[in-house]
Amino acid sequence: IGVVHRRLGHYDLALDHYNRSLKIKLKSLPGQHPDIAMTYLNMGVVYAYKNELEQALIYMKRAQTIYEVALPFNHPDIVKIKDDVNRVEDNF
Repeated sequence: IGVVHRRLGHYDLALDHYNRSLKIKLKSLPGQHPDIAMTYLNMGVVYAYKNELEQALIYMKRAQTIYEVALPFNHPDIVKIKDDVNRVEDNF
């Protein structure tokens, strides 16, 4: 639901749904689970769209930390998150 709201430009609603999802995932999954990282990444993307780059970096770096622990070093999600973080830092 968060992705749909993000694509429609309803950023605050997207963040609300991502926060709800995150709370559920944090209660039911191990802290270093890739699904938690994906939610952090999605939240970071929304903050980037809102031009709240500091918040975007916070959430993207949380996602990156989890991915680097949970996934093999050459996993495509690690490559993508590094690119996403670099892109936001370049616009900061």
